[in-house]
Amino acid sequence: MQLIKTRKGRISATLCLVTANLFSTTGLPQAQQIIGGTNNPQARDQSDMKNVYNQPVNELGTITLDSAILFYKENGGRVQAIEPMASFTYHTENDDIYSVKLTYDSLTGASPYGAAPWKAAQTFVSPTIIEGSETMTGASGGTIVTDALTGVTSVEKTVDAYTLPLDSGFRDNRTAIDFGFTTPLASGTKLSVGLNGSHESDYNSFAGRVSLAQDFNNKTTTVSVGVNYEHDVSKPLYGTPLPLSRMSGVMKGASRNKNVLSLIAGVTQVMTPDWVLQFNYSYGSAKGYQTDPYKIISRVNYLTGAPLEYLYESRPEKRTRHAVYVGSKLALGSYVTDLSARYYHDSWGISSFTAEASEHIPIGDRAYIEPGVRYYHQSAANFFAYYLPSDLILPQFISADSRLDSFNAITLSLSGGYSLSDDIELYAMVDGYRQTKAGQKGLLPGQDGRLKLFAGIDAISVMTGVKLKF
Repeated sequence: MQLIKTRKGRISATLCLVTANLFSTTGLPQAQQIIGGTNNPQARDQSDMKNVYNQPVNELGTITLDSAILFYKENGGRVQAIEPMASFTYHTENDDIYSVKLTYDSLTGASPYGAAPWKAAQTFVSPTIIEGSETMTGASGGTIVTDALTGVTSVEKTVDAYTLPLDSGFRDNRTAIDFGFTTPLASGTKLSVGLNGSHESDYNSFAGRVSLAQDFNNKTTTVSVGVNYEHDVSKPLYGTPLPLSRMSGVMKGASRNKNVLSLIAGVTQVMTPDWVLQFNYSYGSAKGYQTDPYKIISRVNYLTGAPLEYLYESRPEKRTRHAVYVGSKLALGSYVTDLSARYYHDSWGISSFTAEASEHIPIGDRAYIEPGVRYYHQSAANFFAYYLPSDLILPQFISADSRLDSFNAITLSLSGGYSLSDDIELYAMVDGYRQTKAGQKGLLPGQDGRLKLFAGIDAISVMTGVKLKF
């Protein structure tokens, strides 16, 4: 279903609400998903992103090659990512669509331990990794030490006073592949199926999806339903630690698994030839290991705030998620206004609201720009804490992971493209992202605001690519 026709079809491809992504996953949000992994509440469920509406807008009998590279950088020497990606899509004369997407991520930098800062230097310890005759640390910058009594060899890292403790020098790579197929079953009915998998040195993920869409009212109404199943394997570099055990240089336990079932249902309605509305509801249920094996929390003196020990975090092994999405796209001539909002809530107590707006602005016959803004607000998980006071007994669940904190975030973006010909398009995008604390800022017992507990980030991402059509 195509609503508007213009020269070279660029505006129709931009509008194309029936085939638009449910949630934008370009630029910075995509990098966040890579970095945050499946424990990040901002990361979209597979079912949110993969359904019959995600197919590109191509003419019958065409092949599209799309390649791009994303650069992502957080402030303060934190995470940096380089992500090249390439996709192949074949839209047959019979309206079948075959697609393959390849992604490679290279991640470096530093991420917060979860420990609270202090007025003196702090030392953190982790196991070493022996591969053959070579001793690996899993991250650079540490000092290898051997305990004279136990003979245990470990890595120690020291963090300066008044500094947010960061696990620095890590490196990791991820490869991912996605296969998709969409076919018309009957007039107005489309079936879409897909498989995808990703591999990291300490994490593997495999997923399959299927969705069905049906047109009504002379193709002005489309109803869709979809299901996605995901199996993840967490295999930390030095094993899986026992939740709430002391941070140590001893090798930990075996790998752990997690399964996620996601469902999505949606309605897309053509209001006028130039205006389309979309509504979607998604549900997700995750069971299994959802703790971050690298995150810790400080147990501190309840009077002075001085660190006494560091414990590995603990999260529930069950999580249900609900999300509601509403989107609108309106074309006024060659200009297209895109507005959307999303509300999310899960059983961990996190609620979030996302609002996005962008404007497609043509420049001449072959170029366009798209300025955009995205606002995000999130409440904290009900087991989030910056530290654990020594006068309290150990809770069943607790985490100081900054991704589970309450915060606000704003993203400003500018993208654009230029068509060298009817079959070749160059495009680029830049995003600026800033996080600020939502609600009351935490303080260590007996301390002032010089010891900052909020681990918010500023980041920038740049993407450039080329699209070829045959």
